[in-house]
Amino acid sequence: MKQLYTKFRLMLRRNRVRLVCTGVILTLILAFLWPSIVITIRPGELGVLYSRFFGGTQLDRSYNEGLHIIQPWDILYIYDVRIQEETQNIDVLTVDGLTINVQVSLRFQIIRDRLPTLHQDIGPNFRNKVIIPIMNSAVRQTIGNYRPDDLYSTARQELQDQMLVDAVEEMGRIPILIHGFVVKSITLPEVLRKAIEDKLVAEQNYLRYNYLLLEAKQEAKRKAIEGEGIQMYQSLVNKNMTPNFLRYEGIRATKELAASPNAKIVVVGGKDGLPLILNTESQPAPAPAGKEQASPDALPDAAKAQTAATTPEAGTTQDTGTPGAAQPAKPGSAKATDGKTPEQPKQPEQGKTQQDANLPPSDESVMEFIKRLDKTLLAPNAAKTPKP
Repeated sequence: MKQLYTKFRLMLRRNRVRLVCTGVILTLILAFLWPSIVITIRPGELGVLYSRFFGGTQLDRSYNEGLHIIQPWDILYIYDVRIQEETQNIDVLTVDGLTINVQVSLRFQIIRDRLPTLHQDIGPNFRNKVIIPIMNSAVRQTIGNYRPDDLYSTARQELQDQMLVDAVEEMGRIPILIHGFVVKSITLPEVLRKAIEDKLVAEQNYLRYNYLLLEAKQEAKRKAIEGEGIQMYQSLVNKNMTPNFLRYEGIRATKELAASPNAKIVVVGGKDGLPLILNTESQPAPAPAGKEQASPDALPDAAKAQTAATTPEAGTTQDTGTPGAAQPAKPGSAKATDGKTPEQPKQPEQGKTQQDANLPPSDESVMEFIKRLDKTLLAPNAAKTPKP
């Protein structure tokens, strides 16, 4: 063993330069071929191996996520097997020959189990070879059956469903699963778009006016029913508005008023024990006698006679030259007809005016006031009565 070790050390010393150069060369080769030898597959991806010397594409195996080491002369193709989206702007002719622009989006996914077949039949450039042509075909086949105004008013979901059906039929046996077809926008010529919008606005206004008319009719019916209900309620309330019911409501209002935190003093009066503001039996205070104008019918008979004597009758003229005409009496020759000295009017008390003396006190009855007024009117005029 010792001899072998000694020989090996001697060989290393002799070939040291060659060994260092060989190591450097191998390291450079490994660094250059590392990306082709060590392959990393990320999440959501699958790999298909192409063997250069052993049968080409391996149809029976797909490489999953993770780190894989292959021969440097083989190729591992990586595909994204998650749901993908392809968006295209397509110019389409309608049934009238009008060109419109449609923006559509297709969501698709590669079938994992059939990825090697897709790689062998179509290849990595399957988007440009399959997806985009199928989108164009489905959009043109669907949009070409509609008029421009129909496209503007037709439900978009109906267009999307029809495009999806056409795309699935076009896809056939290709191992790609279509999840949905989305119409993002439909651009019409400006003049046509304006005309269609005006038409739709007019239709909506017509429907709106019809709804307003229906609403007005229903509101009229509601008000009529409400009026009948109010009338019935008022008739029932008027029938039940008896004194006992009003008294009961007054007692309940008194309790609520007494229990209110804002009530300070509650003045209760009347025989029903209600507050003064709820006592409906109290009579309003009479107006002051001095502010009332006495009617001629309310005067005593003597006052009426004196008024008739001092006032000339209508249609009678006084003529001093006519024989037998009544002459006016002189002021100094006035005498009482009954031979008695006329009663002098009572002078008002000191501190009171004549007007205040004629006003009845608050506790004096109306009859007493009329009698005193009769005496006041007859006394001064008795001295002015002419002789017969």
